[in-house]
Formats: sequence, structure tokens, C-alpha cells
Amino acid sequence: MVGRGFRQQPKALFVAVVGSAIYGVMTVLTARVIGSLTGNVVEPAVRAGEISGAQIWTIVWQLGLVVLLTVVGVVLRRAGAGFAFFNLQAIYRRRVTGQYLRLPLSWHHRHPSGQLLSNANADVEATWNVFQPLPMAIGVLVMLVVAGAEMLRVDIPLALIGFLVFPALFVANLVFQSRMSPRVTRAQQLRAEVSEVAHESVEAGLLVKAMGREDQETQRFAERTDQLRDAAIRVGRTRGTFDPVIEAIPTLGTLAVLAVGTSRVGSGAIEAADVVQIAYLFSVLAFPVRAFGWVLSELPRTVVGWDRISSVLDEQGEMAYGDRDPASPRAAPNGSPG
Repeated sequence: MVGRGFRQQPKALFVAVVGSAIYGVMTVLTARVIGSLTGNVVEPAVRAGEISGAQIWTIVWQLGLVVLLTVVGVVLRRAGAGFAFFNLQAIYRRRVTGQYLRLPLSWHHRHPSGQLLSNANADVEATWNVFQPLPMAIGVLVMLVVAGAEMLRVDIPLALIGFLVFPALFVANLVFQSRMSPRVTRAQQLRAEVSEVAHESVEAGLLVKAMGREDQETQRFAERTDQLRDAAIRVGRTRGTFDPVIEAIPTLGTLAVLAVGTSRVGSGAIEAADVVQIAYLFSVLAFPVRAFGWVLSELPRTVVGWDRISSVLDEQGEMAYGDRDPASPRAAPNGSPG
């Protein structure tokens, strides 16, 4: 499905990936700039007890430049991903609804209207929602490569701490998604079922009232919504369990950097600015790394959504139409005026 999306929206996704790569590189360079400013501007100003206008200007233009380029990367990433996501939704909604118009009435009689509504709406959205976090995850890969090289350049012992923290984040995210995926998949299936039941009840409202089945339909809807509520609660509990762990790992890494870095600064092996740079890098990488978890959590929904809409797109048969124009004054088969 990811490959299908890239083939159908190559330009928009290319812009999104380039923007995400710019964002990743600039995030690492922001840490370098902060470390450099700490050593070249902040420390001399603290020792002197004052700061000059030239030093302030140095801070402003250096930080301003990297922040501006970071913003450009974020805008390109979000705009490209948004265009791809909504274009793919539009394409497949048209394909699904076009298939509805082609298929014969006998096929429609076998499929409730609620299911057809869900296929054209919620299932299409679930299928392509993965393209919202995917470009960011690709940019994070670039970010991690550049960050690893930057840490090795600064100090190998501090880099080793980073090489322990990043795999720990990956493992935590993988465990999180292994627990989360079946729960998200079940919640997506129940959303579709609730949509189907609700649409059927509304569409057949007169029939339900005429047959006195209001209580049965209410109970049927309540059962589905209760199941969806419980599934959503399970998703929330899983997220609530793992989120603090994932948030704590970079913090613990930062504390380890400060502990090891302080001793190395005291021995003269590195400067205080180097410790600031690595510690800041840990703090800003915690959130982007979560993009891998977002992609993994969307993949089960993508599979479920595609299975449901492909069952419509793969159907054979078509509606047979007559060759007469009802607006033309042709004679009817029995000879009377048409």
C-alpha cells in the first residue's frame, strides 16, 4: 500500500520527503549551533558579566537561520503529505462510488447501505492515513544518521550513550505497537460496524417503526457502541501505559550524558558546550522518533481499510442500461406514443 501510494502521488510525496529530510538535518544542526553559541558566546559573556550587541546579533542570526530552514522543512513536509493524503482519498472515493454505479442491483441487495457508506468514507480514510506520519518517519531516519555522525564527532563516550538510547526507543516503540496494533485494528472494524448499523437504522426508520422494532434496533446499536467504547478504552490504556516509558527514555539518556559529560569536562577531554549540544540533541529527538510508532500504528488500519474497499473494487458485473433516450418522443413497443 505504501508503494502504491508513492506511485500514484510521486510529486507530492517527493516534496514531503525532501521537506522531512531538511527538517531532520536542521534539527541536528540546531543542536550544533546551540553548542557553538554556548562555547563562543554564552560562556565568554558569563565570565565577563555582560553581553555585547555583537554577541546578541550572533545568537539571533545563527539561531534564526536554522529555525527558518527548519520551518521550511516542516511546511514542505506537511503540505506534501497533506496533498498526497487527500488526493489518494479523493481518487479512491471516486473509484468506490463509480464501482457502486457500475455494479448491478443484485449486488447492492447483498450489501447493506451502511457497509457501502463505510467503504466509501471511513475505510478509504483508514487506508491512506499512513501517509500523514510516513514522510516524517523517513525524515527521522535521515535525522538519526546525521545525529549519530554528529555525536561521534563530538565525543565517542557520549555517542555510545546515544547509541544505547536510540535502540531503546525503537524497542519501546516496537513493543508498544505490537500491543497496540490488534487493539487499533479491532477499534477500526467496530467503527465501520457502528456506521453500518446507524445508517441502516436511519434508512429503514419507517419500517422499524411500522414493525415495532425500536427496542431491538436500539439494543443492536447499543451493543455495537459499547463494544467500540470498550475497544477505544483499551487503546487508551495501552497508550497511557507506554507513553510515560517512551517519554522517560530520552530523559534518562540526558541525565546519563550530564553525568558522564561532567566528569569528562572536569578531566579536560571535552568542553561544556559539547555536553550542552548532546543533551539538547537528546531532548529534541524524543518527539520525532515517535513517528515510527505512528506509522506502525497506522499500518494495521491500512490493511483493514484496503481489504474492505478492495472487496468492492474487485467485484465483477455491471448494470445493463437501455439504449433509448427517455426524453426523445420515440414510440413505445406497443405502438402507443412514447
